[in-house]
Amino acid sequence: MIRVAILYFAKPAKLPKLKLLAESLSKGMQKQGAQVDVINGIQARDTKLTGYHYIAVGCDVRSLIKGVLPPELAPALSNGGIITGKKAFAFVLPALIGANSTLLKLMKALEHEGMLLRYSDLLAKSEDALALGQRLKLD
Repeated sequence: MIRVAILYFAKPAKLPKLKLLAESLSKGMQKQGAQVDVINGIQARDTKLTGYHYIAVGCDVRSLIKGVLPPELAPALSNGGIITGKKAFAFVLPALIGANSTLLKLMKALEHEGMLLRYSDLLAKSEDALALGQRLKLD
C-alpha cells in the first residue's frame, strides 16, 4: 500500500480553505487505495516523512511578486528525515497576483531537498482537488 503525506502551510486567514483542499486531495488519493495522512505543516515541526512514498506540499500566497514561501516550510522538510528520491506534488492556493511565482519557488524548494517533482498545480476548488487526487500517478 502506498503511503502519502499531504503537508499544508497557510496563514490563519487561508487555513480553512487550504485544509479543505488538502482533505479533498486526500479523499481522491484514498480512492486509489493509498493510505493518506493530512498534516498541518505549521503545527507539525518534527513530523518524520521517511515512511511515506509520496509527499504533497501545499501553501498559500504570501507575497504578490516575490513568491515568498512560509517560513515553516524549509525546517519541516529538512527535519522530516530522508526525503531524497521521494515523489512529490506541489500545489498553491490561487491568488489574484503571485500564485505562479509562489508555485515556482515551492517546486524549487522541493527539488532542492532531492524530491522528484511529479506534478504541480494551482488548486482553487475542493472538487478539482478530489478529481486530481484520483488522477495522480502515485506509484
